[in-house]
Amino acid sequence: MSNQPTSPKNGSTLLALAENIHTQTESIIAYLRANNLSEPTFDVDSSPPPATPAYVVLQSNLRGSLEDLQRLVEGPTAFLRSVSVLGFELAAFQIALEFDFFTIVQPGHEISVDELAEKAGLDVDRTKRTIRMLITHRFFQENRPGWISHSSSSIVLFDDLEIRSAVLHCLDEMLKAAADSNVSLKAAPHESDSEHCPFKTRHGHSIFNYYTHHPKQAARFSQAMAGVSRMGREVGQLRDCFPWNDLDGTVVDVGGGSGHVSMMLAGLFPRLRFVVQDGSTAMLAEGQKLLTDDIRDRISFSQQNFFQPQTYRNAAAFLLRQCAHNWCDSDVITMFKCLVPGLEGSDPNTPLLINDIVLPEPGTWARHAERAVRDLDMLMLVGFGSKERTAAEFDALLKAADSRYVIRNVHATGPMGLLEVYLER
Repeated sequence: MSNQPTSPKNGSTLLALAENIHTQTESIIAYLRANNLSEPTFDVDSSPPPATPAYVVLQSNLRGSLEDLQRLVEGPTAFLRSVSVLGFELAAFQIALEFDFFTIVQPGHEISVDELAEKAGLDVDRTKRTIRMLITHRFFQENRPGWISHSSSSIVLFDDLEIRSAVLHCLDEMLKAAADSNVSLKAAPHESDSEHCPFKTRHGHSIFNYYTHHPKQAARFSQAMAGVSRMGREVGQLRDCFPWNDLDGTVVDVGGGSGHVSMMLAGLFPRLRFVVQDGSTAMLAEGQKLLTDDIRDRISFSQQNFFQPQTYRNAAAFLLRQCAHNWCDSDVITMFKCLVPGLEGSDPNTPLLINDIVLPEPGTWARHAERAVRDLDMLMLVGFGSKERTAAEFDALLKAADSRYVIRNVHATGPMGLLEVYLER
């Protein structure tokens, strides 16, 4: 919920919010000092903020107050203007990524706009205009006229291919699809699935078939998914919120793509083996390339469509990560039905771990936190004709697939929830 005070100080909501911001900032500084961490700056060598649960709470409180104060001071008209021009600002990021601005500019060095334009293969005028828009968002610096260097924000995109791929994936095929949302929904106002969604309207293929026809984008998509996981911190949440050390045997990573999550877990839990299943041979091949020697003998890859009956038996666990939210309800019911043979062929204590966004009930979270998961829900609407779901909605789909399914634990909710499900026998 909002951090706006219910009892304004001296009758002033603005002053009360400002005092909240002061107090919350002091709490963040105290936390950083207590943990021997430096304060963030805009300098290129600034350390990123910590990702600990305690810091995330402090950051969330401050962000809520900052947003409320900004909205009140600016008013609704100014906010609507900022929303209406956001697409043009995103165009600057799209251009910079597509023309490799972030990797052409080298850390610790300045480059002239003329040289940047030449190396990017773009005219000087549009290079300059693009870079100066990015600088207003503190991406890059121009400390002397016509000379560009990295900032603490832009340097992140210099040496991290996965995050670079994640951002460009969103600003390329997904942003283009989002622009056709009104066209798509008017054409099919009462249907929503992979064949009736803005992505299909814009690109002529469902998102699942699109990457078969576009191998370059398919490779980027694989890298992007790894980047998205790290940007959202949800891999760490998956690692920490379930007792993986209690398992012994093989974890089947259903719809696991290139296997980056299995690789992370294999590095942390040496007793476990993993089978990465995916319907895409391209994804599986990409995963083979990513294996390191320390985990190579504990991870295997297998082509398996999760809309076909599960063939693996005697599993320690089945992990279904970020799969259900890609599909409409009827398809998810089929997916859950197809896992039943695998669970029936394993120990009764073998869990099905559904690692997916778990939506909150409206208004129960801070607005900016709820917005983060609603962003993902809109992404599903645009890209897949699907949706994010609450725990109750997951339970209903599980029961529709097989009445023996029961959710025993909800280990986490929000951006990356974890439902621990069993097939009762």
